[in-house]
Amino acid sequence: MISTPPRARRARLVSLSVAVALLSTGCAQASVASPSPVAAASSSALTSSPQPVSSPIPESARPAASGYLGTLPRDAFADTRAAAMQAALDAAIRAGAPDVIAAVLTEDGAWSGAAGIDGPDGRLATPVDEFAIASLTKTLTAALIMRLAEKGTIDLDEQLAAYMGGFKVDTNGATVRQILMMRGGLADHGDDAPDRIIADTSRAWTWPDRIAGYLPPVSAPGGYLYSSPSYELLALAAEQVTGTSYGQALRTEILDPVGADRIVDQEAGRVTPQPWAVPINEHLGRFTAADIGAGGAISCLSSASFGTGAGSVASDAPSMAQWLWHLFAGDILDAATLDRMIEGGLQGWAYGFESAPYSEAGAIANSGSKTGYGSQWVYFPSSRAIVVIFVNDPDFIVEPTVGQLLAAAVAP
Repeated sequence: MISTPPRARRARLVSLSVAVALLSTGCAQASVASPSPVAAASSSALTSSPQPVSSPIPESARPAASGYLGTLPRDAFADTRAAAMQAALDAAIRAGAPDVIAAVLTEDGAWSGAAGIDGPDGRLATPVDEFAIASLTKTLTAALIMRLAEKGTIDLDEQLAAYMGGFKVDTNGATVRQILMMRGGLADHGDDAPDRIIADTSRAWTWPDRIAGYLPPVSAPGGYLYSSPSYELLALAAEQVTGTSYGQALRTEILDPVGADRIVDQEAGRVTPQPWAVPINEHLGRFTAADIGAGGAISCLSSASFGTGAGSVASDAPSMAQWLWHLFAGDILDAATLDRMIEGGLQGWAYGFESAPYSEAGAIANSGSKTGYGSQWVYFPSSRAIVVIFVNDPDFIVEPTVGQLLAAAVAP
């Protein structure tokens, strides 16, 4: 991925080169603090250098014996709350979003909704439209690696090089843990990545193809440096130790055990489930309408497979929200593992998590962006809520809408 690191992007310092680069595998969505009562303070606090926190995990978020959250909620919210959440999506359309799809879970209920247009010929968005979740993929990859570490299949403190099989790639002497925390000193994708992706939108990229395009490491391991190739190499490591594809490893280790059958890695030979959320013409960037869906994937197979493990997954909003609920309920990883991941994320982007720009203490999130697709998930520990939001415009600011959704969900 070629992009400004996610925390810096929240300050809206998006250059023209970054905008062009959004053809790539996925990067954190540009966003600012919301004026909502539940929103965070200014984005100036969200620097790219990790900041220490005195209490990484608030007491309200600490896991009980059964995990952070309880049983996955199945009941629908009361009509008044559901109407207020739908009104938040309708307001986003009036504010300029082409479409917006969201899912909300709390211990009181489940809700999903959609508004606007996300298909050809003015097709209206639906809550179950499949979406290219871009860098939300990294949360899944981190959970996969942590699950393999729990099983003893991967050692987090071993050098990543030990898991590269026969592939010759410079992993900079970094450990798996350093790579998970974006502290391996590896470079992000080069400026030529968009040209490589768009040259053949049906292309299925292979590991030799990907590795050939990687730039040399840029620093010694230790400091934070956002790098999509880091997470692509974690996907390669998972393939080497499981003897399967990255997508199948996801399926076996962290998706099928909780019934997440509509979260899919968009690998060659797999057609992404439909209906698809696709960008309208104003948000296609260098793509044409005919490019969308090339190779059976969204935005296209070339974009998805270019960044396996970093920006390759598609999901609908309810499925993503349910998977996250299972994650924070301790159904996928042990509580001690989640503690480690959350602590790292709150101190700076790590393990597929980062501190979220909302006022609720300990809120954790991840954001994703690629041409035509912007996504975010947030776990609010005190409210015991999950919010997932998708917009087919990576530049639309989603924080006000997320704040309104949370306020409606937890209203007395």
